[in-house]
Amino acid sequence: MADEFDKLPEIMQPHDVAQYLRVNERTVRSWIESKELVAFPVGKRGYRISRDDLHTFIENRKRRLQNGEAVT
Repeated sequence: MADEFDKLPEIMQPHDVAQYLRVNERTVRSWIESKELVAFPVGKRGYRISRDDLHTFIENRKRRLQNGEAVT
């Protein structure tokens, strides 16, 4: 999965992140709105997510799972 991650574009849209993580785009937008996933706004309703911020998000979720914390 690391090789696949490295091939991701530097900047992604929510649907790109959803496809990579195999979740619904609404889930990604929910993470953005709750500030769990860092994204920057584009236009009135659009967002962009950097590959570095996605990596941080994934690592934080892994750490929370390892610590037995609830992850939604």
